Amino acid sequence: MITTIQTLYSQIEKKTDFIKLVAKDLGKSPLTLRHHWFGQFWSIPEENQQRVKDLLKKQIKKQKQVA
Repeated sequence: MITTIQTLYSQIEKKTDFIKLVAKDLGKSPLTLRHHWFGQFWSIPEENQQRVKDLLKKQIKKQKQVA
C-alpha cells in the first residue's frame, strides 16, 4: 500500500495543501506528516493508509477537473 501511496502522492501538485488537508482530517500535526509520513521514512500507520489513499485519489481527481 505504501508504494501505491507514494505513486499517488507524486501526482499531487500542491503537496503542502494536501498535507494540511490530511492533518486536519486525521487530527495530526502537518509537520509530523511532512517528515514522517510523506518524507523519506514513509511511516504511515497501517490504520491510516486506506484513508490517505482515498484522500490522494480524491485530490488527484479534483486537480484534473480544474485543469
